[in-house]
Amino acid sequence: MKKKFLKVVAAAITALLALPSANAIAAKNAKVESLDTQAALSDTTAGGKLNIYHWWTAGGEKEAIEAAIGGFLGMYPSVDPVSNAIPGGAGGAMVMKVKVLALSGKSPETFQAHPGMEIQPYLESDILFDLSGLWEYAGLEDRMLEGVAELCQVDGKYYIVPIGAHKTNTIFYNKRMFDEYGVTPPSDDVTWEQLWAVCDELTAKLPDGKYPFDLGDRKGWPATQAFESIMMGVDPQIYEDFINGRATAAQVQSALDIFKKMMEYVAPDHTARLWYEAAGRVVAGDYAMMMMGTWMQPFMTNQGWVYGEDYGVFSVPGTQGYYGFCVDGFVVPNDSASVENGLRWVYAISDPETQTGFTRAKESVSPYKDTPDEVYSELAKAFKDELVNPDTVVYPSFTHGTALPWAASTDLHSRLSDFTTSADPDTARYAKMITEALNEAGVEGDWDIVK
Repeated sequence: MKKKFLKVVAAAITALLALPSANAIAAKNAKVESLDTQAALSDTTAGGKLNIYHWWTAGGEKEAIEAAIGGFLGMYPSVDPVSNAIPGGAGGAMVMKVKVLALSGKSPETFQAHPGMEIQPYLESDILFDLSGLWEYAGLEDRMLEGVAELCQVDGKYYIVPIGAHKTNTIFYNKRMFDEYGVTPPSDDVTWEQLWAVCDELTAKLPDGKYPFDLGDRKGWPATQAFESIMMGVDPQIYEDFINGRATAAQVQSALDIFKKMMEYVAPDHTARLWYEAAGRVVAGDYAMMMMGTWMQPFMTNQGWVYGEDYGVFSVPGTQGYYGFCVDGFVVPNDSASVENGLRWVYAISDPETQTGFTRAKESVSPYKDTPDEVYSELAKAFKDELVNPDTVVYPSFTHGTALPWAASTDLHSRLSDFTTSADPDTARYAKMITEALNEAGVEGDWDIVK
């Protein structure tokens, strides 16, 4: 993977996010600059609280975070971990929650984040503990899959430890519905025209109240992810130009035109549901398909559904051979009540035994090369094999914090939510607004994803 971090005007990020300044935080809390990493991590009798903030609330996700906590307690049994779930997903709600906690002098010991541009506002506010010592102590660089360590590095330092990865450009479908209504599901090399033909056939055969697609975009970001995957499927060069701040309105419009066409087949009340509520309606047989990342897989397992029997997956049209990369990780604030326990948490989630339990429950791809293949389900193993295949082109997700600054992605969520709820959206007008917003955010990237 060839990746370089986006270069964004620091003042613009800080002002748009409005996180407290380093001085404002320092006035409330004592900031820890450094720790004896070996001493902290080797102290298995340590006690105290560990507040863990994360956004895993769906079926399957809850079991995964519990598995990670179990792994932590196996290493530090006297620490009291508290799981704090922030609904919403994709990291957006977490940023504002951390802002409130930091301002009140109650920064958590650790919280979930995505590597890349999402953590830049925290860095600008100087609230993250430098984890480079931990990376060296645990030998994480050598243990990472190719490209992951590079993605987690900022100016030669590490501030995040990854726990799992997912593919974003997938479509899940209810195999039972396709069988019931006599429609052949799309193959993995489906084109947009072929997908629309399948949608037309479903529309003609489904009874009232059932639809070919749903978004589940009550929180906004699933619409952005659909837009992201559609853009890659239209033209990878447009995607590269977009995250580098060079896309034209005409380029963006070409993706919005496809998105508008897809919305003809989406349940009209799609904003009434969170993503996992919509996934539940796919299981219930109300919607035949859903464009969603592979974190939908553990939800299906949680519902008792079996891949290949009850549901199937295929790549978003035009994205065959491409892998939308979403990495989940945890960071450690430098001003919590116990920075040491935060350090112990991120160390524990990198531990091979913890990785085994978490990966099995989350059905994610472990970022660590030493996680055994035996932990993967059939479908998760297929996604892992796809990721490590040297012919696969891995690209950074801008929905999930890696390739666009938080302010720009948040603005994009809002504009696309408006787009998907408009009866007849003017794609040229929205394309102009979106490109202007990225320019105003100062996006100037140097990503290289097109071979």
